[in-house]
Amino acid sequence: MNYFDLFPNVELPSFSDKRRSSYDYIKLKNLFKKGKIRDDIYGSVTAFSKYMVLDGERPDTVARKLYDDEQLDWIVLLSNNIINVQDEWPMGQYEFQRYLDNKYTKEQLSEIHHYETNEVRSGDILLLQKGLTVDSDFTFKFTAPNGSVESVNSVESVSYLKYEIDKNDEKRSINVLRKKYIGTIIDDMRQIMTYTDSSQFVNRKLKKGDNVRIAEPR
Repeated sequence: MNYFDLFPNVELPSFSDKRRSSYDYIKLKNLFKKGKIRDDIYGSVTAFSKYMVLDGERPDTVARKLYDDEQLDWIVLLSNNIINVQDEWPMGQYEFQRYLDNKYTKEQLSEIHHYETNEVRSGDILLLQKGLTVDSDFTFKFTAPNGSVESVNSVESVSYLKYEIDKNDEKRSINVLRKKYIGTIIDDMRQIMTYTDSSQFVNRKLKKGDNVRIAEPR
């Protein structure tokens, strides 16, 4: 089920120089319609499982692996609120290297981007978590079991290269909808992508109007 096959159509007056009359219309997909996974499923922890995107995998290859249908890539994207695949999906190794080469020089990649905390524990008790962005001179103070106040300078520098690697790797952990819910989501989308009766109504999959406002969602 291709995502855009689900979208209803809209007929608008043609403004083409080649139109035969003022009554010529063009049929377009109504992209103002927007689908979503319904709240009771989206909010259910049992409806999803975690998946680590492997190097070079795309939404369609993940959909083929998990659902036996690459055209269900839109379910992979909806499950993670991904709108811009180019920015929100992890880059493969080749693409990532090209990205680095275009953005940085070799010298810049080794420069410090920011500083982060290291983990600090007192026995089994976590006092300071790892990975918080701090200043280079950050000092963490805490009360030791003997009542004394101690301080540690537990920070590490993060280069531009490590920052970019970490940022890309964070995108690899995604939520994937369990296969048994696929039919429900497709049925819901078919319902969302239909029109109700109005002055512009032709049928459940088509509206027709005399001005561009017909393209606005109703």
